[in-house]
Amino acid sequence: MLACRVPAPPAVMMLCPAMLLLALLLLASPAAAVNTSTPCATASCGNLTVPARNTWNPCAAALCGNINIAYPFWLSGTHPPECGYNAFEVTCDKQQGKVSLANSFLTYQILDIFYPDNSFRITNVAQMLANDSCAFDTLFNVSSDLGLSPFKISTKNLELFFLFDCDLRETQTPRSWTRVPCPPTPGNNSSVFALLGKKYTPDGVGMPPPMNCNESMIPVLGYDEGATGADYQRLIKGGFLLEYTDPGACNDCTHTGGQCRVNVSDDSFKCYCTDGDHDYSCLDDDGYGEYLYAYGFNL
Repeated sequence: MLACRVPAPPAVMMLCPAMLLLALLLLASPAAAVNTSTPCATASCGNLTVPARNTWNPCAAALCGNINIAYPFWLSGTHPPECGYNAFEVTCDKQQGKVSLANSFLTYQILDIFYPDNSFRITNVAQMLANDSCAFDTLFNVSSDLGLSPFKISTKNLELFFLFDCDLRETQTPRSWTRVPCPPTPGNNSSVFALLGKKYTPDGVGMPPPMNCNESMIPVLGYDEGATGADYQRLIKGGFLLEYTDPGACNDCTHTGGQCRVNVSDDSFKCYCTDGDHDYSCLDDDGYGEYLYAYGFNL
């Protein structure tokens, strides 16, 4: 290209034709256009490949309905198995926005997760169906179903009894019993009653049920101190509280810049750091992680 000589006055206000042509070409070039809202919004910008969202952290929290799914829970189909423990795998009904435990015998819908308290509130779908059909004698023992899991039924729950096949010939119905309106069934005209007991106890019942009835007991969280057996429908729908044990390893891991993971081969904890996997935090095993963290590098 020919050099553009700087004109002398009074032609100083005139643009060099070569410079004007270059400016027009640059403005017309697609590369000169800048996406100010989302630069590189597509999968690539020229020859630079842009990673998909969250590929740097495949265990980033996921949302189902209004429930946030994060370690130690992991969402099947969204998170890889290393994002949480096997028993904490959940599924998401996207149409209804419902979260359910994936590996339990019964179907449990998760209503809330309280991460700071290591607890979550669930409801047993079979119990709600029994509530609709009055088939309380078919209820499965929840504590037996969860016996081999890392979850335990919280003592913050209350015991809700359903009494049936009661022998009331010699006694009157106590005032604390609420009659459950059940449709009559052939060959069985006995009444069903609801009774809200005391605090749930893992090794037995908090309040002995009446000896002249068969009974089924389910834990319920309750919603106020004035609840009674008459509130059984609301209590069942409100679910009950489960607790799990967190040894604190995840906090140690994240506080040193790591990400909490699970070793899929043995379902054990591991801390993912920039220099590899560690047992507890980015400061254990060797001094490399400790050096980076001490000098302010974000792992």
